Amino acid sequence: MIEPGTGLKNTMVLFEKARPMVGMTSIGIAQAALDKAVAYSKERRQHGKPIGGHQLIQGMLAEAATELDAARLLVYRAFNLIDHGVRSEVQSAMAKWYATEMAVNVTSKALQIHGGNGITKDFGVELLFRNARMMPIPDGTTEIQKLIIGRALTGINAFS
Repeated sequence: MIEPGTGLKNTMVLFEKARPMVGMTSIGIAQAALDKAVAYSKERRQHGKPIGGHQLIQGMLAEAATELDAARLLVYRAFNLIDHGVRSEVQSAMAKWYATEMAVNVTSKALQIHGGNGITKDFGVELLFRNARMMPIPDGTTEIQKLIIGRALTGINAFS
């Protein structure tokens, strides 16, 4: 039985577990977009070579891969703390914030790499972008995650 007056605390503990799950979903979306972008960059040719041979395309792919890896590590850290029974409010907020915004960035890059083809339904990138764009909203928006982190850093509650 839940003790009276502990509802908010219990809810916040559930958010600690849910937020990295949203982050992991975002990682899956971003990984699919990156995989599609890499494959497309090897197939699509421009100026006599695959577009993956152009510096700006390689730069976008490198940024996407690095952002994806960083998000994965943040989410893994949050899950590891949860697995060990350690409170992880801040780490879960960081993981959710970064992973969901990363998914928006990575799917946007994938869309850009596909050019005009990216906005068609033929390549699946537009669906990944739409899915990624909604991920920052559930279990607390990006702005809420920032307030949680800021409160932990300063000890000052921005909600009161």
